[in-house]
Amino acid sequence: MDLSNLGMEHTNAWVDLPYAGPDFDLDSWTTEETARIAERYAAEGQRADTRRIARTLRAITKDSATRGTLGAFALYLSGFDTTLALVELDVILPDETAPEVTPRWVADLMATDEVAPPQIAYMDLPLGSAVRIRQNHYAGKKRLFRPRPVLRALVYGVQPKNEKGLIRLVCSWEDFALDEVLIPMVDEMAESLTL
Repeated sequence: MDLSNLGMEHTNAWVDLPYAGPDFDLDSWTTEETARIAERYAAEGQRADTRRIARTLRAITKDSATRGTLGAFALYLSGFDTTLALVELDVILPDETAPEVTPRWVADLMATDEVAPPQIAYMDLPLGSAVRIRQNHYAGKKRLFRPRPVLRALVYGVQPKNEKGLIRLVCSWEDFALDEVLIPMVDEMAESLTL
């Protein structure tokens, strides 16, 4: 699968995270990107805690780089000084362990009823046939005197026409209050995927 033209549209509230490999100057990039976020917040009438934004932006970039994604995007909405959601794109190609990868295979692999039954829908997107999985699952370890946090997720597995592999889009967030705003945003991102 030729990924050289992989593209996805998103609003300017999403920050494109770089691959933070060993030679990447993460500190300089974080400083520049934090300034852009603060400018956007100011234009929208909000103040930004640049130290907190820089800290969370650096952490999410380093964490995302450990998964070797094709692309990662962090959501920063005015009035919030932390990453509210993360979208990651990757590719799944057939191999010895999974000789055939399909949207149904993605649903079988990724859907979990750990917190509640997942919502699974099959559809056709402009890029190809797809599965959409909306689910919640526990994140991290149990905390002393507090319940384990619930991670909310929206997953797409899209099989481009005439391809054997899949593009996987995974969005995760914690705050249930974001559902109404975030889910339509991610649906539009999935619909805009091009190859």
